[in-house]
Amino acid sequence: MRIRINRIARGYFLISGSRIFKVGDFYMQEKLDKKKDGNFKETNRKTNTKKILFRAVNVAVVVGFGIFLVYYLLNQVEIEDIKNAFLNIYKPSLIIGLVFMFSVDFFRAYRTKILIGSPRIGIGDMFLVSLVRNAFNMVLPARTGELSYVYVLKRKFKFPVEIGVSTLMIALVFDLVIVFSMIVISIVIVGINRYAISSTNVILIAAGLLIAALLILFYLSKFIRLFIKIFDRVLSKYRIGKSKVIQYIYKKLVDTNKNIELIQKRKIYIKVYLASVPIRVLKFTSYYFLIHAVLKPMGFEFSDLSFWVIFLAAMAAEFSAVMPTHALAGFGTYEGAFVLAFVMLGFNKEISIIVGFSYHIINLIFTVAMGLLAIAILSMPFYRVRK
Repeated sequence: MRIRINRIARGYFLISGSRIFKVGDFYMQEKLDKKKDGNFKETNRKTNTKKILFRAVNVAVVVGFGIFLVYYLLNQVEIEDIKNAFLNIYKPSLIIGLVFMFSVDFFRAYRTKILIGSPRIGIGDMFLVSLVRNAFNMVLPARTGELSYVYVLKRKFKFPVEIGVSTLMIALVFDLVIVFSMIVISIVIVGINRYAISSTNVILIAAGLLIAALLILFYLSKFIRLFIKIFDRVLSKYRIGKSKVIQYIYKKLVDTNKNIELIQKRKIYIKVYLASVPIRVLKFTSYYFLIHAVLKPMGFEFSDLSFWVIFLAAMAAEFSAVMPTHALAGFGTYEGAFVLAFVMLGFNKEISIIVGFSYHIINLIFTVAMGLLAIAILSMPFYRVRK
């Protein structure tokens, strides 16, 4: 279309077809756009400031809550009792528990290797990645340490973010399926009707969550596709959709869903499930032996400790780690959840507190030490990634 500029008495005009625009209008519009951009940046700055303040307050509340719980629980027992629990720990059960804990990561590495399905990464590589992931999960709140898995895969092994996110999502859903199945089995075996909670109600809740996890597992890509459609409509209506960060997240979400669809087409769910079962069973078996190692010097034998009772108490502590209130390294919140469940299942409050702190600290030290060792190995110049 030809555009010509005509000189008219009061200024310049752009004439295009039958439409006439005054050049000054363009300048005014440009000023308005700049003003809007300035207002948008100012609003964005204020929003970011509010987010930072909110996060700071949230961190302060979570840390304060954890400190309060630690203080409250330790006031219920003698510090000397916890010290003696460490010094007198039953070493055979401790060693067995740590060996089981260590072996969990071999199965986790095998499962992730199946999900990724690439010859560029081996079982040994995935084992080290799993150790790093565990360490960050133990320290960071609300399972945000899971992101370390995605980061290491991208930074060290050059896998796209979507591969890390998609395999992580599927693995977590499989873990939920196994855990909810174990909860149903444990409550059927143990029975908790003698407490304030009805076994039937808990079984129904756990069974409902199990069904929900199974639906998510088999229809995960469809759920994400629905979310993408909603996300796309929201972006098209608001200016935030022009942000490069939001566009990047949107693209990675689409790519992640494509990768999930590819994984589903490979028909590997049976293999992944068979690898997921020993991960959960061995993990809680390791907790069982660690707790027995603490209780053995107090006169508790294996016959006095039901695996399923220990599982329910440990499961309550594990669920606390998922919550936003999870304190730094879980101190306070982890023990609080464990003690509450352990007391409800018939144990003395003082013993529950001693066991809660003892086995959590052992777990924390071992997991973080293994994670630091894995980071050191991955950072070594002689460590080579397959091409």
